[in-house]
Amino acid sequence: MRGQPGTFLAGLARRLTKIKITGLENLAILDQPGPAMIVVNHTTIVDVVVVVGTLHKYGFTVDGSCEKLKKRSCNHRRHIRPIGTSDMWNFPLAKQIVTGSGIIPTNQFNGSSAYRAALTALRNRECILIYPEGDVQINAQASPRPWRRGTTALAKSVAMPIVPIAHHDSRKLGTGSVLRSILQALSRVFKRPTIHLMIGTPIFASEIANFNVSQANDYLEEKFLTLWKKVSALT
Repeated sequence: MRGQPGTFLAGLARRLTKIKITGLENLAILDQPGPAMIVVNHTTIVDVVVVVGTLHKYGFTVDGSCEKLKKRSCNHRRHIRPIGTSDMWNFPLAKQIVTGSGIIPTNQFNGSSAYRAALTALRNRECILIYPEGDVQINAQASPRPWRRGTTALAKSVAMPIVPIAHHDSRKLGTGSVLRSILQALSRVFKRPTIHLMIGTPIFASEIANFNVSQANDYLEEKFLTLWKKVSALT
């Protein structure tokens, strides 16, 4: 499984959850060449299972380059570079899975190196996946929290489509610390809670071209909140 977190999480998602998806057709924009960004809300560490596992199922993988992993062929629609916590390298199993995957590690207290790496990836016409809230703190409604400006700065720096993905309610899988969340999720293997996931219509660079970063941030936050309200109404 070295370098194949997408493969691992897709298998885990099948065992732990029932995922109801709306808006799959909106992923088609990612088939086009060029830079792109996926933005996702973050309520618990295990919502990564829901989102990344689902994307892998439909051909958008966070696995490392098939060429670098020495696979004979690549059957994926696209490889994605997610920005993920550097804490993953502190757990032996997680480290084994993510090493070589192309995940961009970030420290939630200082994301400058992750920002530079993400900007480089976008300028190299890659697709990144980012959690704009920056951490897994949660409010009572599990609604999206204010974005950190780095996501919007990336959106203003590179002309590209942005694909919003909102989910509700991944708290059914597990909450709290990394270890507690994972243990809770594994304990639900025979219950398989249903999680709703909605893929929104792409947001194009032209929509924020005339905004400054602050205005663009407000615009993107509002668009994402509207999407989340739609998916939360399904539960």
